[in-house]
Amino acid sequence: MAFQLLSRCSLRPSATGTAAFRAAAPMLDAGLVRQQQRAMCSADQEYAWTEESVEDYWKRRWRKVKRKRARMHHQIDAAHGSTEAFYGLARERLVAQGRMTEEDAERFTRIDKRLAHLQRHPHLLEFYDWKKQFHDEWIQKHFKQKRGI
Repeated sequence: MAFQLLSRCSLRPSATGTAAFRAAAPMLDAGLVRQQQRAMCSADQEYAWTEESVEDYWKRRWRKVKRKRARMHHQIDAAHGSTEAFYGLARERLVAQGRMTEEDAERFTRIDKRLAHLQRHPHLLEFYDWKKQFHDEWIQKHFKQKRGI
């Protein structure tokens, strides 16, 4: 059944409704359109926010955000796994065709594993940033010498 939004809280069947609605139209108060309204939207009642309801809202919201983040992380892990699998198949095909040697395939496997590790741990990429590489502050931060015995 098709409905048309009248306001935020009320719905009425649209003029372009289905045949089933047209057949049921005489049953709706002799052709008058009946409006439905949600109880929480009624004007005579005002909802009183309590500290507990607000806290429950933010708990639900945080759970939803964490769930979405976890889903994204799972998708990224699945994409990394499938990419590694496809790269492996491509290397095997190149070796079978004779376009790549076994040694090169092993070397590219090691390179791809290192790159995948760096993509999963972006803080390790800081070492390869040419602006920070061997910079005095970077060296002081990461290679602090401990006091001798």
